Amino acid sequence: MEMSDFVKIVRLLPMRVVSFHAMGEFLGSPEEKASAKMVAWAKPRGMLNDPAKHMIFGFNNPDPPLDAEGIPEPNKKYGYEFWITVGDQFETKDDVDIKAVEGGLYAVMTCKVEGAVDIGKTWGRLFKWIQESESYDFHPNWKGLKSHCNEDHFEHGITGLENHLNPWIETPPKGKPWKPKEKLIIDMYAPIIEK
Repeated sequence: MEMSDFVKIVRLLPMRVVSFHAMGEFLGSPEEKASAKMVAWAKPRGMLNDPAKHMIFGFNNPDPPLDAEGIPEPNKKYGYEFWITVGDQFETKDDVDIKAVEGGLYAVMTCKVEGAVDIGKTWGRLFKWIQESESYDFHPNWKGLKSHCNEDHFEHGITGLENHLNPWIETPPKGKPWKPKEKLIIDMYAPIIEK
């Protein structure tokens, strides 16, 4: 593990979220599409101004198809879903999905993203930390990345989450790539149980 790696244990409480989903091809397309939907809805409501009040989580849904070595296959469709947290009493007449999400115990590692490869490498280091932990194990119902873990840990169920701490909030001109104004920072949340 790298010297800069630090893992914290976090218990997420149950929460309500507004969900934004998109399908696309590896790399970036579904993330950009889902993010654009979320920003278009949340920014006018001021929800992107207070990341502690309105946390932003994202995850693959469904995961990208993997090749024999566990690497995502290029030009294959997969999905990405963003959640933005809202209060228990939040209601809207907008055409958006509101979901109730169970809480749980997570191992969390921060990723400073310069390229998509950084995200995969950070997940790999977090998985290794969990595998080597004397106190924690993978949640048995986690549907994670098969390239990093033992097959026994992949059943339908909860997902790992990426908490976007400084999300892209500006929509680029049509046809232009998304580029964060600063390095994107994501906390990776891997669901765990105590041994």
